[in-house]
Amino acid sequence: MRRYRLPFLCAAALALSCVHATRDAHGNKAVLDRIRHEIQAVEIAGSTESMRVHISDDVVMMAPNMPPVAGAENAMAAMQQFFDAFTFDIEYKSEEIAIGGDLAFDRGTYRQRLTGRSGSAVVDETGKYLWVYRRGTDGTCKQARVIWNSNQAITSN
Repeated sequence: MRRYRLPFLCAAALALSCVHATRDAHGNKAVLDRIRHEIQAVEIAGSTESMRVHISDDVVMMAPNMPPVAGAENAMAAMQQFFDAFTFDIEYKSEEIAIGGDLAFDRGTYRQRLTGRSGSAVVDETGKYLWVYRRGTDGTCKQARVIWNSNQAITSN
């Protein structure tokens, strides 16, 4: 009877660790869902101050039609220029979240309507995004890499 205890205990420990990992992944997915909804709301409001809490100090932002922007302060300055130029409505839809250790990503699509503050035309756009998160030493997940681009085809004149 004793020789069966060790395999049973090992199997039980493995099963419990899988349950814990599943709960942890599910909990982290809920955190990333919450962050996505908060970012959507602060972008609509045009608030870089509220957005900054979700951005790592060493973030790299790769927006369409511009060079990459490195560092939180530079990324927030670029976003503030965008918020100063446009009002917009945006909706994000996550299609995949993957979590591994201290890194995670959220990949999905967006739909936005941009209206120039100077009275310029309204632009409706769809696109895709990839947000890479890193868990900090304080346990919070923050965006470390932010990438998005349009689905609209480039036209030649």
